[in-house]
Amino acid sequence: MPTLETLHQKAAALYEERKLQEALKVYEEIIATMCPYDEVALSCIMDIYLELDDKFNYYLARANVNIAQNKVEYAINDTKKALELDLDNIDARRKLARLYKVDNKILKAIDEFLKMLELSPKEIDAYFELVDLYMKEGSIDSAISIAKRGLEEFKDNPDIKNMLAQLYFKNNDFKSALEVVEDYMLRIKILLQDEQNEKAQEELSKINYNLLNDVQKKSYAILKAQYLYNTKDFENALKEIDNYSKIGAPDALSFQMRALIYEELNDEFNAHLNWGFCYKLQNKLDDALVEFDNAYRENQNNKTVLIELANLYQENKEKYVSIEFWQKVYDLDKDELAREILAEFYYSEGNFDKAQEYGKVIEKKEEKQENYEGFIDKIMNFFSKK
Repeated sequence: MPTLETLHQKAAALYEERKLQEALKVYEEIIATMCPYDEVALSCIMDIYLELDDKFNYYLARANVNIAQNKVEYAINDTKKALELDLDNIDARRKLARLYKVDNKILKAIDEFLKMLELSPKEIDAYFELVDLYMKEGSIDSAISIAKRGLEEFKDNPDIKNMLAQLYFKNNDFKSALEVVEDYMLRIKILLQDEQNEKAQEELSKINYNLLNDVQKKSYAILKAQYLYNTKDFENALKEIDNYSKIGAPDALSFQMRALIYEELNDEFNAHLNWGFCYKLQNKLDDALVEFDNAYRENQNNKTVLIELANLYQENKEKYVSIEFWQKVYDLDKDELAREILAEFYYSEGNFDKAQEYGKVIEKKEEKQENYEGFIDKIMNFFSKK
C-alpha cells in the first residue's frame, strides 16, 4: 500500500508532466483515503481545476481549502459562487447546507436542505438533517412533518420509522409512535411510558439477554428498571439500575431513576443526593447545588455531600463557603485532601499559624529576619565605601 509521501510524489510528478487529470485523481485519492484535510492536496486540487478552467469545481475546491483552515465564512462564500454556476447541483447544495449548520446559521441550513429535497426528494440524509435542525430550533411539529415526508419516500426504511417514532414519543403521542416503531427496545420504552406494563413485560420476556451487546444490555437494564418502577417493585428496580451502571459509567439517567425511586420510598436524603448527581452530569450546576444543599439539610455528616458542596461552591467562586465545607470534611475523619486544601487556603490568606496547624511548612521568621538584616548590612557596607 502506498504511503502518503509516495502518493504526493506521484501526484507532483504527474503535475510536472502536465498530466493534470491523472494528478487530480491521485490528490483526490489522498483526500478520500489518507487525509481529508491535507492542505497540500486540497490546494493542488484547487490549482488543477483553475488550470482546467473548471470554475464550478475550482470554487468547491477552494471551499475545501478554507474548511481545512477553519475559515467557514470563506468556505460558504466559495460554495455560493459554485452554486451560481450550477443552481441544481445537489452536492454543492448539501455542502452549503452543512456549512451553514456548522456556522450555527440554522434557518439558512434548513432552507438549503429543503431546496435539496425540492431538487431530489430521494436525498435521504436531508430528512435526518432537517429533523435534527428543527429539533435544535425547538420545532417538533416541523420535525414530525419532515419525518413523515421522508417515510412517504422511503416507506420501508426502519431508520426513518424509528426517527418518526422517537418524535411522536417526545410529543407524547404514544399511539402514533407504536404504529411506526421498528426498534424493539424503543417499542418497549414507548409501552412503558404509556403505562402498558403487561405488554412491555411480554416484549421484555422475549429478549435473550445473553445475545445482547453491551449497549443493548444497558437499554434492557434501564427498561427493566422502569417496568419494576411502574409496578412499584422499587427494591428490584434499584438492583436493575445497579446492573445498568456496572455495564458502563453511571450517567444522568441512572441517577434520575434512583431519585424517582427514592422519592416513592419517601427517602428524602437519597432522592436529593441522586438528583444532585443527575443535574451535575447534565452540567446544571445551580440545580445540583440546590439538591446537594437539600441533602445536607437531611444529613449533615455525609462525606460525599460535603465534598460535592465544597467543590460546587468553589466552582461558583464562593471560596469561603467552600472552605467551610472542606473544614466539615476534615472534621469528620481528618481527610488528607481536605487538610491540604485548608493548609493552602490559610497560607494564601496570610494566616501562617493556622496553615502550620494543618501541616504547611513555613520558613521560620528568625531565618527571614537574619536574611533581611544581612541584606541591610550589605547595603550599608556598599554606601560606606569611599
